[in-house]
Amino acid sequence: MKITKDRIENKVELVTESGCWIWMGTTTTRGYGQIESDTKKYYAHRASYQAFVGEIPEGMNVCHRCDNRFCVNPSHLFLGTQKDNLQDMKRKGRSTIGEKNARSKLTHAQVAMIKVLLKNKTQTDERLAEQFGVTRGAINLIKQGKRWNHV
Repeated sequence: MKITKDRIENKVELVTESGCWIWMGTTTTRGYGQIESDTKKYYAHRASYQAFVGEIPEGMNVCHRCDNRFCVNPSHLFLGTQKDNLQDMKRKGRSTIGEKNARSKLTHAQVAMIKVLLKNKTQTDERLAEQFGVTRGAINLIKQGKRWNHV
């Protein structure tokens, strides 16, 4: 991809007090800036990183220090693996684990209760699943520590 600094700067119309360069061009449905070059579409923050900082090694993400998806300020961007990006998100409290996940059927309190009941072996997995309105598989994943291990 060969996108110039000028092309990036021409799509930035607003700089916030925090120093974010807000992308005013096309965006993806997930809210990331998008720019086209040679009929291919690229994330604007990745294009900005390449234009201002340098190449992005294969398999690396361009992450936002500012957590602003519209930001393309190269000083707000850093390279990291997918794991680094997820850990950064978790550290900042932006991950959608547990109750924060819109698809979650359980609360932290319910999971804590399930764990106590599992530990005490007072009820079967089937009974717990029925009682809490989830599948037996969900109870099993809690038991194995593969889900809700933060509770």
